[in-house]
Amino acid sequence: MYKTVLVKDLIEDGDRLLRELDRRHFPISAAFWYDSPDRLAWNLYIVSEVADAPGPLEAYMRIQQAMSGLKGVSLSLDDIVILSPHSTAFRDLRRTIEGVSQMSASGKKVSLEGVALEDCYIYRWSYD
Repeated sequence: MYKTVLVKDLIEDGDRLLRELDRRHFPISAAFWYDSPDRLAWNLYIVSEVADAPGPLEAYMRIQQAMSGLKGVSLSLDDIVILSPHSTAFRDLRRTIEGVSQMSASGKKVSLEGVALEDCYIYRWSYD
């Protein structure tokens, strides 16, 4: 099976977008790149309360506005998946990612922020 590689430019562009969203006071619970087997591509997942209220359309509009203020970013909205922190999709992804990453002998949780795993790169993580 063909597998794409997450390149440094996308990691840096994602970081720039997250910093711009912070500057605009867009709440982010978790943010990470994930190579989803369902989508056959890397996507930047942004987990935010905005996906609950006012809703995902508003979240995507605010993300698009933040992206339009950034020069030289190669991201598009097609690269981004917005999720609610309360969604089943995020809970399932969290179980998958934490299961892969926390195989420590001590059984203690490890910090996932700034961690690259085989199928994901994590900027921020929510343990709630």
